[in-house]
Amino acid sequence: MIEIYKDGSQFTDVCKEANLIHSFLRDSYAIVFRKGDKSIKLVAPYSGILYADGDIEVLEEGLDALWKMNLKLATLSLKEEYAKVAINHLEKAYGIVAKKLDDTSYVLEEKKLKRALFAGGCFWCISGPFYEQEGVLHVYSGYAGGAEINPTYKEVKAQNTGHKECILIGYDSQLVDYTRLVDIYFENIDPFDDGGQFIDRGDSYAPAVFTSDAEERNAVIEYKYQLSDECERECKVLLLDNAAFFMAEEEHQDFAILHKDLLEKELIESGRKKL
Repeated sequence: MIEIYKDGSQFTDVCKEANLIHSFLRDSYAIVFRKGDKSIKLVAPYSGILYADGDIEVLEEGLDALWKMNLKLATLSLKEEYAKVAINHLEKAYGIVAKKLDDTSYVLEEKKLKRALFAGGCFWCISGPFYEQEGVLHVYSGYAGGAEINPTYKEVKAQNTGHKECILIGYDSQLVDYTRLVDIYFENIDPFDDGGQFIDRGDSYAPAVFTSDAEERNAVIEYKYQLSDECERECKVLLLDNAAFFMAEEEHQDFAILHKDLLEKELIESGRKKL
């Protein structure tokens, strides 16, 4: 559920009783996640989403943040003039279709552009092969699976937050299906090692697939079963429910593209790539 609060006192109250997971524009704006009902609240205090000068970039940036955090946009509750802006942006940017329930409520459905969340050890190393796949539009490096909000690379690497290094993939489901992404993932990890991946050790580097529905879950289960049967070894990749995704620091984004020489060195030294 995405809700808008326009009153400053409401904004303060909501932030006190929920977990603030993203803020921007000098704290005039926040996205709040309630663990209890797993609802998302896009909060705008004082003058609300549309400012006096008609600035709609604030609303669009908030919706983009929700998408990049891998949060499911299930329903939208906005006044009509704001809803039109939001729906147009969601459809144009992400292919999300809105079905009207009443004067202010809409059901949202992801159609063309979808997301996949994988943990396979060092996110630099696991991201590379996905850039080469037709239909993959975005590959973000970040953290998922832990309890803390906005963890840092240093904290995750030190095993202090419960998060795993992950990649969030945005893909065009009309050009590539989820099972193909699962194939690429398993081809680039050691599925029999749950203590980490190659030289990177610890839970933050253990392999896991975060799934958002039964179809994705079944695809991973089938792959794990076939792999274990063929290799006569237990596939130890964890199967987890989808989780909020926190973007890693800027220097970790698109590392496989921007630093090919360093990546090649990392692949060899980690043991992922044999000479």
